[in-house]
Amino acid sequence: MTLKHNRIYVLPTLFGAIYAATAVLVLIGAINYQLSLAYLFAFVLIGLGHAALLQGYRNLLKLELRTVATEPVFAGDPAHFPVALANPGKPPRRALNVSLRGHAAIWIESIDRDDSAIAHLPLPTHHRGWLSMPTLRIDTAYPSGWCKAWSYANLDARCLVYPQPEANPPPFHGDNGDRGQRRVRGDDDFAGLRNYVPGDRPRQIAWKQFARLDVLLVRQDERVEGQAWLFDWHALPELGTEARLSRLTAWVLAAESAGDRYALALPGVSLPRGHGPAHRHACLRALALFERAGS
Repeated sequence: MTLKHNRIYVLPTLFGAIYAATAVLVLIGAINYQLSLAYLFAFVLIGLGHAALLQGYRNLLKLELRTVATEPVFAGDPAHFPVALANPGKPPRRALNVSLRGHAAIWIESIDRDDSAIAHLPLPTHHRGWLSMPTLRIDTAYPSGWCKAWSYANLDARCLVYPQPEANPPPFHGDNGDRGQRRVRGDDDFAGLRNYVPGDRPRQIAWKQFARLDVLLVRQDERVEGQAWLFDWHALPELGTEARLSRLTAWVLAAESAGDRYALALPGVSLPRGHGPAHRHACLRALALFERAGS
């Protein structure tokens, strides 16, 4: 969104109203007593006030606002909506306050010509699912504090809120499929040597053997693959909906932290066993949007 002239509002502050009243009183005195210096002083005050009003207005005019992708959070943690403020080829912008309506403002001291700044606007979260960004307000009292210019923007941004994980979940005791450990190729335990293949990492090369045999050999290691778990909605019949989601969330985080593979089964949703950030996000997203409209 680009802030245009019909979206910017300007009004005097309390100090500005006192300043304007003073200028009017000086002008009345000059008219009453026909004092040339009083006329000059009154017109200087009025000119300075008008210049301050225009400068505050121009401080927001044609400022560009863009949303940046948000990071998911857990319910109870504050969501942060990054908003980029760009100043394309205009004079520097000074002393900006950016806030979500009804929440604390972020202070931006300056945005230089052809530069931008990002304001991370916090918003408390209470429930899982999508959280839409409320109306954004940007204002400034630059340069004198006599006038305040402000504008509103409704930007299309939302943040995914995961269910709050249970604080002390019980260990999982359900059917976990192939729960035995097996050894696979990895980087933990030495298992032998093999010939070098292009693409192998330099730290895997057996340099001592290379110096002795003049042949590139690579360490072939093994690691223990973690257990594979199935986190099933129907395994928790004694809990309510939100309590089940909270416990399943805690189990997903625990399995990911332990390096285990895990699957998730919800009514209408089934995710196969996997591991890693993408799989973790897919499971937590399914939990966050369970029975939520517009998912």
